[in-house]
Amino acid sequence: MMRWFSRAVLAGVLAALGIWCWHTWFPSPEKAIRKRLKELAQLASFASNEAPVARLFNCEKLTTLFTSDVKIELDATGWQQTLSGHDQLFQAAMVVRQRFGGFSVDFIDIDITLGPERQSAITDLTAKGKMAGEKDLLVEELRFSLKKVKGMWLINRVETVKTLR
Repeated sequence: MMRWFSRAVLAGVLAALGIWCWHTWFPSPEKAIRKRLKELAQLASFASNEAPVARLFNCEKLTTLFTSDVKIELDATGWQQTLSGHDQLFQAAMVVRQRFGGFSVDFIDIDITLGPERQSAITDLTAKGKMAGEKDLLVEELRFSLKKVKGMWLINRVETVKTLR
């Protein structure tokens, strides 16, 4: 009886470990996209004392989250910017890091809609940012289009969502 019980416990532990490994190494598309967006927010945020080498590294790593043909169209109040491709994205990220003393961004209210083939997704979210030294928050509604490339979710389009102001 004791032998049977110990085998059942061992089988249960192995099954739980297998399920945990499966979810860790093969996350659901929604979980993978949320992780990608969290990584984007971390790389887009920077402190005023960021070292030049770290600035270069973080801007380069930021571009790896996007497809090579990325298109970004931002239309905030009184400010418009359109970027196409990794090169323009990298240059814009470097300019922002050089001109501003620090910035933090967080994505909230994330709503993910997967395409029918589960190889693309549309994500609507609210970007909440704060510049160093400023007391006001910057808040924008954004829409991200992502697609799965070689097993990784990459951002291929970002645009501002027009809301009532």
